[in-house]
Amino acid sequence: MRNLLYLILRRVRRNLLRVLLLFILIVYLSCLITVMLYKKTSLPSALMFLLPAFLGELQDLNTDLAEIARLVALANYVLFLSIIVTKISEKIINLALSGGVTLNKVNYKGHIMICGWNYQAPKIIESLLSSDIHSKKQIVILADFERVPYNSDRVDFIKGFPWKNEDLIRAGVFTADIALVLSDINGKSSNPDADALLTVLAIERLNKSVYTCVQILSSENKIHFENAGADEIICLDELGSNLLISSSLNPGISKLVSSLLIFGEGTEIYKYKKPIPERFINKSLSEIAKSLIDKDVIAFAIETEKDEHINGIDFKQELLSLPNGRALIINPPKDYRFRKGDSLFIMCKEEPEEL
Repeated sequence: MRNLLYLILRRVRRNLLRVLLLFILIVYLSCLITVMLYKKTSLPSALMFLLPAFLGELQDLNTDLAEIARLVALANYVLFLSIIVTKISEKIINLALSGGVTLNKVNYKGHIMICGWNYQAPKIIESLLSSDIHSKKQIVILADFERVPYNSDRVDFIKGFPWKNEDLIRAGVFTADIALVLSDINGKSSNPDADALLTVLAIERLNKSVYTCVQILSSENKIHFENAGADEIICLDELGSNLLISSSLNPGISKLVSSLLIFGEGTEIYKYKKPIPERFINKSLSEIAKSLIDKDVIAFAIETEKDEHINGIDFKQELLSLPNGRALIINPPKDYRFRKGDSLFIMCKEEPEEL
């Protein structure tokens, strides 16, 4: 009996607002029934009798049962309004303290999930929101923060842990198109790559169709992320060292790469998302490039089905394997002819709608 009472009290404490609202409803219905029985009146009449109590129009009270019920109803109204005002005030205060809106769950489709946070995240979001990108998607941040880390109409925030299934579900992992897993390069985590790996494993377990892009600090851990099913793996140490070497041998390359990767500043790299036009089929890259140059578009690479021999050309040494089973060919030979299903990589000032 004692344990049962403890469990009841514990549940009441955890659901205090619901219990109060239920109590108010029960008291009001009791007052309503009392008036109906005592005055032998209908439900609408009883409601109208209690309504003036809400408007503060109580006049001469006497001690009959109906007037007592009316007085209790007034106290009930006051308690109900107090709860409503308190909850509204709490929401406003929390909104002000958090710096924006924190959602419990999102109901988007085809959105981008940003899992985790670091100092690069604001720049990533700014690029995703760039006016150069026509195919804009809603962005959902999932991170363990008390305050909203980025305030925008197109960015929503879910407070939680990226490696927890329930938090990923609240962030819409089942309907997301892309998941960006950011490494904790701020130094809060003792093993950022391990945390990122747990996040990738959780995402892939829930929804393998999500295109997962992950940052990692050490290229030595790359194999683990490949085994986990990550689609794109950005090794910060490998990328930084290779860029440093290239810049030392060819001054200016770091500025060139930086310009191509930052949306909203000059020329960027895009993958043309629509099927290539029929007029491109059986044409070489040089022929296509000539037709696009007047549109200020430079074609430089293709994505195609992975074959050792394509149109009689041996690409075995030049193919870059992609996670989707296809291959990327940069600057293909002039003998290569575009095939149906190929995708085109281009450089231009903004994402084109048509080629």
